Formats: sequence, structure tokens, C-alpha cells
Amino acid sequence: MSQVEESIEVGVPVHTAYNQWTQFETFPEFMSGVERIEQRTDTLTHWVTSVNGVHREFDAEITE
Repeated sequence: MSQVEESIEVGVPVHTAYNQWTQFETFPEFMSGVERIEQRTDTLTHWVTSVNGVHREFDAEITE
């Protein structure tokens, strides 16, 4: 199983960044290839993507 970890610093309070970043349902508005994201629990999301004709569905878990 692959795992991706990245970090970035932004100049806003943590709660502001977290509140914006966790609006998963809006991601398809600005992320090409993302068709739909469903937030199933506070820590689990289900993604539907299509990139270069390759359709994928997967679950993502927030761990931190």
C-alpha cells in the first residue's frame, strides 16, 4: 500500500486552515480529476476520481 505525506506552511490560524481544508465536498470545484468526495465520518472520506481516463475510487482516513 502506498502512502503520501506532505506539509505546507500557510499564514493563517490553524483553525481557519483546518476548517477550509476539511470542506471536502468543494474539492471538485478546484481539483481537476476529482469527481466527488463524500465525507462519511469525521475522519473518513470516500473519493471518486478520473484522471486521463483512469477511474478510481478509494477511502482516505485523516490520522492527524
